[in-house]
Amino acid sequence: MPKGSEDGVFWISFDDMLKYFDCIDVCKIRNGWNERRLQGALPPSADLQHLSCILITVIEPTEIEITLFQEGHRSSEKSQRSQLDLCVVLFRGLEASQSDSQKLVLGRLVEHSKRQVRGFVGCHKMIEPGFYLAVPLAFNHWHTGLQGADAPYPRYVMSLHSSKKILSDQIAPPAYMLADAIIRLTMERGQRHEGREGMTAYYLTKGWAGLVVVVENRHDDKWIQVKCDCQESYNVVSTRSQLKTVDAVPPLNRQVIIILTQLEGSGGFSIAHRLTHRPSLTNGLHDWGPTNTDHCPLIGEDVEGLHSPRPI
Repeated sequence: MPKGSEDGVFWISFDDMLKYFDCIDVCKIRNGWNERRLQGALPPSADLQHLSCILITVIEPTEIEITLFQEGHRSSEKSQRSQLDLCVVLFRGLEASQSDSQKLVLGRLVEHSKRQVRGFVGCHKMIEPGFYLAVPLAFNHWHTGLQGADAPYPRYVMSLHSSKKILSDQIAPPAYMLADAIIRLTMERGQRHEGREGMTAYYLTKGWAGLVVVVENRHDDKWIQVKCDCQESYNVVSTRSQLKTVDAVPPLNRQVIIILTQLEGSGGFSIAHRLTHRPSLTNGLHDWGPTNTDHCPLIGEDVEGLHSPRPI
């Protein structure tokens, strides 16, 4: 060790580096820029009590770099889980009502990182004055059974670097933040498929460490029954806890049908999905599922904030 055993600096031969490391991360330093770091949790559910987002207040036009880090597992005995998939998405923040300027909802999509199973992801953007919401996302620890009831949720650190001074704070998320974030992201960046008159399916697939399916029902008097079969997929985990789902999307609503995520970054994975749909004059699944329900599997409290239908 050139400077002792505690400073993290060491020598290693090139052959040994190739043997023990599969990637190298280079830290980019911007002289004169401002830095802010905020911490939070990534719960394996849509639990608003533990979800969080970052409110960014911009006073003057600025460049900003947002990086989302997850807790490292090297020499850690905290859990046996693999790395999480990470994605950070930046939205404009809109006032929920003129009478309450402290409550913001997600506005238009501004920028986003890639969605990857790795230690960190990030994005860069030139932004104008106003309010912004940065939303951290991770899904491959949902319904895996690897997170014990008493185990702490995985932690994240969000780093904000800006050319001008900004204000930032961690705030309680807006209701249905996950659903609205995924719907906006998928409609903006995903593939669009006009399934039938009044119905559109949106897909995020290539380069997204899995699959996202969103269905939009523009009919004002019909439900759209949607069957999504992903049972031939491999090494993925579903936010619905199953690989086959059936839903009745209400009139003038959109719904996140399913999110599949690569379970382990070191292993291969494959996605196979087949979407079947039909209109209905009434709610319910009819011969496609159990009676007296619009969703199979049921949308419980743990996923309601992600998979509940959202009005157009």
